[in-house]
Amino acid sequence: MKKLILSFAAMLCLCGSICYGGDRDAAKILLNSAEKSLKEADYTTAQSMCERALAEDKDYPKAHLIMGQILEAAGKAKEAITSYQLAADLAKKEKDSVTETQALSAAKKLAPGLLDIKLADQKLSDKLAALATNAANESQLDTAKSAYQAVLALNPANEDAKKHLDDVQHKIDARGDPVKAKIAAAGLSEVWYQFGNGKKDDARKLAEEISSKFADTPFGKEAAKLVECNFDLSKTLTQDIAEAKVQFKEAAKKPTPVTPTTTSTAPSTKSPQAGVDIDAVERTATEEAKALAKDKIVPTFLDTYTKGKSFYTKATPGSEGNQKNVASALEQFIRCEALYMRIDQEKLMTPEVEDHEKDASMLRYACMKMTILSH
Repeated sequence: MKKLILSFAAMLCLCGSICYGGDRDAAKILLNSAEKSLKEADYTTAQSMCERALAEDKDYPKAHLIMGQILEAAGKAKEAITSYQLAADLAKKEKDSVTETQALSAAKKLAPGLLDIKLADQKLSDKLAALATNAANESQLDTAKSAYQAVLALNPANEDAKKHLDDVQHKIDARGDPVKAKIAAAGLSEVWYQFGNGKKDDARKLAEEISSKFADTPFGKEAAKLVECNFDLSKTLTQDIAEAKVQFKEAAKKPTPVTPTTTSTAPSTKSPQAGVDIDAVERTATEEAKALAKDKIVPTFLDTYTKGKSFYTKATPGSEGNQKNVASALEQFIRCEALYMRIDQEKLMTPEVEDHEKDASMLRYACMKMTILSH
C-alpha cells in the first residue's frame, strides 16, 4: 500500500496536479523522468522535466548536470557549459565530489576553450561585482548600475546582482536628475544664508521657488518643509542637528569641487575646507566654559555670538572663502551652546541670552546644512 501511495504521488507530480516547494525529493522524481526522456532522445520533454526539477530545487547539482547533458545533446554547447559549471559549483558546496567531477569532465570534453572563457568570465564577474558594491557604498550610483549590468551580461542568472541592481535603480529614481539636484542644493544653501542673515522674506521666496521647480529632489522637499513650518524648527531642532551631524561627517570625507581658472578647462577637486571636528570643538568648548570665572560667562557668550554672526555674514554661498567662514561661524555657535549651558547652571539667564541662544542653535544647524549642501 505504501509503495502504491508513493507511486500515485509521483504520477500526480508529473501530471502537474500537485506541486512541491523547494523539495529535493520532488526534484529527484522529476529528474528521473528527465533522464529517461534524454535516453530516448526526446530532448524537448527532457528539458521540460529538468526545468521543473530545478523549479523545485534550483540548487540541485545533479539537475544542472543533466540539464547540461540535455543542452549538449541538443547542440547548445555554450548553454551546456554554463549548466555544467553551475553543477560543479553547487556540487562543490555540497561536497558532492562525484557530480562535481562529472560536470567538470563533461565541460572539458565538450569544449575546453569555452570552459576557459566561462572561468575567465566568472573571475571578471566577481571583480565587477566587487566594484559595483564599492561604488554603491560610496553612493556612486551610476557606476554601480553599469557594473551590475555588466555582471548580469556575463552571468544572467546572478540573483544577487539582479537584487542589487534593483536597489541601485530605486536609489537613482529617488535621487532624480543629479544636475537638478545640484542646482537645488545650491539654492537651498542660499536659503539658509539669507535666513541666517535675517532676510526671512527673501529666504521664503527662494525656498518656495526651489520647492516648486525641484519638487522631485530631496532638496526641493526640504525647501517645502521649511516653507510649511515657516522656518520654525524649534520642535525638531535637536533631532535635526543630530542627523545633520552625521551627514556633516560624511560630507567632510568627500572632496569639494573647485571652479576651474581661466587657464584650465578641466574640473578639479580638493579636500573640504570645512575642517571642523565637531566632537573635538564641543569637548573644548565645554572645558573652556567650565573654566570661566562666573562674571565672565555672559560677556564671553555675547562676544562669541557676535563673532559667529560676523563670520556667517561673510559666508556668501559660492564666494571665495565661503566654507572657511562657515566653519569659523560653526565653531563660534558650538561655543555659544556650551556657554549657554553654564549660564543656565549658574542662573545667569537674561532675555537677551535666551534670544541669542535660540538664534545660535538655528545658525549652527544652518552652518552644518550649508557645508553638507556644498558637497
